[in-house]
Order: sequence, then structure tokens, then C-alpha cells
Amino acid sequence: MFKQYKKPVANTFRFVDLLIIVCSLYVAYGLRYGEIDLNIFVYPKQFQILFTIYLVVWIYLSNRFQLYSSKRMIRFNQEALDVCKTTIICLAIATIPPFFIREYPLSRLFLLYLWVLQTGSLILFRFTLRMFLRYLRSRGYNYREVLIIGRNSRAAQLANMIEESPDLGLRILGFLDAPNDTGNVFFLKYKLIGGLDDLEEILRNKIVDEVFVFLPIKSFYSEIEEILHICEDIGVEVKIPTDLFSLKLAKSTVSEYGAVSVIDLYTSPKITWQLLIKRLIDITASAVLLILLSPLFAVVSILIKGTSGGPVFFKQKRVGYNSRLFTCLKFRTMLKNAEDLKKDLLEMNEIEGPVFKIKNDPRVTKVGRVLRKTSIDELPQLINVLKGDMSLVGPRPPIPK
Repeated sequence: MFKQYKKPVANTFRFVDLLIIVCSLYVAYGLRYGEIDLNIFVYPKQFQILFTIYLVVWIYLSNRFQLYSSKRMIRFNQEALDVCKTTIICLAIATIPPFFIREYPLSRLFLLYLWVLQTGSLILFRFTLRMFLRYLRSRGYNYREVLIIGRNSRAAQLANMIEESPDLGLRILGFLDAPNDTGNVFFLKYKLIGGLDDLEEILRNKIVDEVFVFLPIKSFYSEIEEILHICEDIGVEVKIPTDLFSLKLAKSTVSEYGAVSVIDLYTSPKITWQLLIKRLIDITASAVLLILLSPLFAVVSILIKGTSGGPVFFKQKRVGYNSRLFTCLKFRTMLKNAEDLKKDLLEMNEIEGPVFKIKNDPRVTKVGRVLRKTSIDELPQLINVLKGDMSLVGPRPPIPK
């Protein structure tokens, strides 16, 4: 398949963004502190760290959120929202290490200046670029000629969207019909310029920038394969919808593994900006809480060791994300040989199924009753949160049974 965005154009786009970000960092510092020096090494250490981390995180996330892919088919408000997401996450991550350097604390006003300048400048640049491209298209330039193969409901949906959105810069050259296509009957206002056998001749004799294939893959597999080969030989970009199957819950995206492109069908949540922020909150909150609660951890550990001996933590296998097993930690609230005593108490189990629970379990120690009543026994799970086994907010991880 062919790349949506030419590499030199994307690299130029990246360079302009980095230039905007660097300028915004300097200008925000100047607005807050009244001085600007191009030598980064004269700034306090926490600002040097912030500058460096921000640039590294931006380079990663801008690619992760596909800020440099073709935006012809994406509305401007969605593109602006993607920029806002990226700058928020970059700033949140970049401010964590400098936060612990207390000699020169980061100014909240500086951070506000920085975010507003960067986000506003990046969005303004993209808006200006769109307006320039729209002007070119109004003069008959920067249009891409589109050929659609198949005349069914999905092809009709694309054609209507192209007609209603001239700013996309797409023109429909015409349609190719396929014999025995069982799709819905398509309205006749668009030009039918041939069948599948005419594809190669059309591509060689007319200007075609993109070919959209909307044939049912089940009944036209060999024909689609031949279409791809023809377009590949001539050098024309091909687009195939990712909703190849009728799925009830799963969503689809396209991923690249080196030279291999695959369609992802998934029901579990993908790594999105919301999950990145959630993970950032988990790391920060669990680390701070573990530091603040360390005296309590020490007292509880001494009480458990002094009253019942044995290990301080109760360790149990739990099921995490995508069925990954991990060791869940709790303060031990039972006798150290509780598992050996369990078989003598099975008849007292008050819950059906794999869970074993007794209201007044004789295996629970006096210290353990207090820990359970106050939920202090759950606090070691902050270690699991910090490691990424579980989250502060979410369902309780089940046992393997």
C-alpha cells in the first residue's frame, strides 16, 4: 500500500511544529521572567529538563496520534482536538521530573503561558495551511481525482461525503461497476465509466490519484487482488475500507509492523490519550501515597510480625489486562497457615461459586480484623498500581477461577 503523506512533506511539517514548540518555550519563559536567552544552558536546571522531556515526548506522541498523516478526510475541529490532547499530555509528563527539584519551582503562570502559546500556535499553523489549500482548490489546484470501484451503499456514502465537503480536495472521476455485485442499487447521477476489465486502461489514460475499492471481499476476493496488482504496477494509491466484516462489538484500526500492515479488530480499550492520562495519574498518585503512607506501612508490618509471625504481605494471583496474571499484594490478616486450615472450614462457606468467605472467619487475627474493617489491608495494592498491574479506578481484578 502507498503512504498517505509523502515523507519530505511530513518531515517539513514536523520541523515547523518543533520550531513552533521551541519558540513557544522561549517566549513563555520571557513573558513570565522578563528575559530570553537562546543558550538553553543558562536556564535553571528544571527548565532544561522540562524543555528536553517536552521535545522528546512530543516527537513520540505526535507520531503516536498520527498528527502528520493526511488530513483531507478529517474535519479541522478533530485535528485541533488532537493537537490539544497531545500538548496536554506532553506538558503533564514533562512537568513531573522538574516538580521534584524544589530549588527553583516551576511557575504555574509560566506553564499556562507555555500551553496557550504552543497549542494556539500549532492550531493556527494548521488552520492557515488549510485555508491556503482551500484557496488553491478554489482555483482548481491541489485536487485529487478519485475512482470508485463498486456501486453499493458504502460507495454511495463516500460519494455523498465528497460532494458535501469540497474542502477535502477530492473529485469523483467516475465509477467502475462489477458484474454480479449484490450491493444496494446505486443512484444514477454519477458517471459509470466502465467495468473491472477497463481498470488498467483507465489508469493509464486518465489522471487518477486514488482508487477506492468497495467490493464485498467474500465474493470478489480474486477481483480485489487483481485490482491491487494493477494499481501497484501503475503506481496509483488504493484505499480499502477496514470494516470488512459485520461485527457486533469489535472496532477496527490499521497498524504497521515494519513492512507488514494489518487490520486490528479489538474489543478491549486501545492505548489512547485518555488511558495515557489515567496511567500518568496512577503513577503519580500511587508514588505520592506510598511515600506519605510509609510510616503506616512500617507500623502495620511490625504489628503483623509481632502478633502472628510469618510474612507481612498476603500474595494472591489475580487476572489483569488481557488475562495477564500478576501477584496482588495485601497486608496479611489471617494466620500464617490459613490455607491449610481452609479445608476444615469448607462447610461454613457462605458464598456459592469459587469464592470462599465466612462472616466470622476464625483464621483472621485480631490485628487483621482492624485492618479489614478500616480497609488498610488493601493499601499494598498501591504497589501493584505503581507497577501497572492494576489501576486506582477500575474493576476489582478477579482470581483465575
